[in-house]
Amino acid sequence: METPGRRFGSAVVIGSSMAGLLSARVLADHFDKVTLVERDVRVEGPAARKGVPQGPHIHVLLDTGRRILDKYFPDLFEQLQVQGAEFIDSSGDLAWHHFGVWKLRRTSGIPGLLCTRPLLEWNVLRRVKARPNVEVREGCSIEGLISDEKGTGRITGVRVKTPQGEESWEADLVVDASGRGSRMPQWLEAIGYARPEEEQVIVDLSYTTCLHEPPPHFQKEWKALFLYPSPPKAWRAGFISHVEGGRWLVTLNGYFGEHAPTEYAGFLEYARSLTRPDLYNYLKEATPIGPISQHKVKDCRWRHYEKLPRFPEGLVILGDAACAFNPLYGQGMSVAGLGAELLDTCLREQAERGELSGLAQRFRERLPEVIRLPWLLGTGMDLLYPQAVGKRPFGLGLLHWYILRLMERTSTDAHVHRQFYRILHLHAGLEAVLQPSVALPVLGHGVMSLLRPLERLANTETRPPPFTPPSPSPVPVQKSTG
Repeated sequence: METPGRRFGSAVVIGSSMAGLLSARVLADHFDKVTLVERDVRVEGPAARKGVPQGPHIHVLLDTGRRILDKYFPDLFEQLQVQGAEFIDSSGDLAWHHFGVWKLRRTSGIPGLLCTRPLLEWNVLRRVKARPNVEVREGCSIEGLISDEKGTGRITGVRVKTPQGEESWEADLVVDASGRGSRMPQWLEAIGYARPEEEQVIVDLSYTTCLHEPPPHFQKEWKALFLYPSPPKAWRAGFISHVEGGRWLVTLNGYFGEHAPTEYAGFLEYARSLTRPDLYNYLKEATPIGPISQHKVKDCRWRHYEKLPRFPEGLVILGDAACAFNPLYGQGMSVAGLGAELLDTCLREQAERGELSGLAQRFRERLPEVIRLPWLLGTGMDLLYPQAVGKRPFGLGLLHWYILRLMERTSTDAHVHRQFYRILHLHAGLEAVLQPSVALPVLGHGVMSLLRPLERLANTETRPPPFTPPSPSPVPVQKSTG
């Protein structure tokens, strides 16, 4: 990538999770100095840490997130594969039961990355640290913002608690990538700004995870097995993913307080309670490795900073600090990447103008373009459950009916399946599943569902085998007449 000719002074990034790491990488192209502030003191190597409690659990990197990581770290995935990570076809290598049906297994051409989050994050961190103008300050926490005493409405730095005591750091730009626990609403209020309006859907979700050694006789008929619940009647899910070291990462999820036990007999029994027996049948012959980890997520939350009537210059908020998604749908890292990419675009525009003034306003007004679709997809799924607490907009019932029929159709219709994958990986907007070539068969399926049970319209029971593309037809050889 070409680096802009105009560079700015100093920037501070709060938090070194994926949103913070990507932000620091972007800022390194635009600022003379970038300081990445992290409360945790990391150990060397890929290890879970307190500041990312979701770290030990299964993660999905959508293809949009893969593209962005590859853009800013061109050798990342090659090195991850050397360390045991694996790329799979996100449809052909995935056995996925969703909304009561098995999805087709086709060669999608959309790669999926299988590895633990600590391995991915550690490799990204190493590359960010290697940037000569990036400094990572661990064991430090941001305590508040510093605003211009002249009343210009600009953030000029941060107050930091370091091992040596509290300090004040100057900065031309502050980026909040501190995640769900962001204290930005309180910090803004402390310097005279309003708190943002919050949109919230309460789901009371838990992640309970344990690494396993696969059974020795496992035939490798899939590289990941996903058993999603069938709303609104069931709200327990289970996942198995191959990860580095030839291991299985097994995660069990439950909505509305139905959390899997953290002792192994209960963990296994919870797996047995899923609507499909497949995961339990594999798990009962696998060998657990190490402790069981649990992480609870009360809600998904969008803080609408773009709606504030006043907002200070010199401040950008992205990642979970702006919008925290339900992790069940694997959107968080990819949307954080899109936010960092948008920041890059905005900074390039500012470089052409030769100043930073206007960046904060431009970024906060455009960030909803990044968030809106994944937010609609995720909360739309959650609100299928009557127990979920959140605003239900007019027409949601009709949208839910269409989503249910669409998901059922992905079991039998290759084109509908392909278009669903495009929107899932954020390659396209809602138009991908509303165009006539998708809408007509989905609506036709809906009509037939009034007359026939689902098991006669879709594959509800038989897990599809690995997809083998058909062999090309032989080309007839013409005999020479010479």
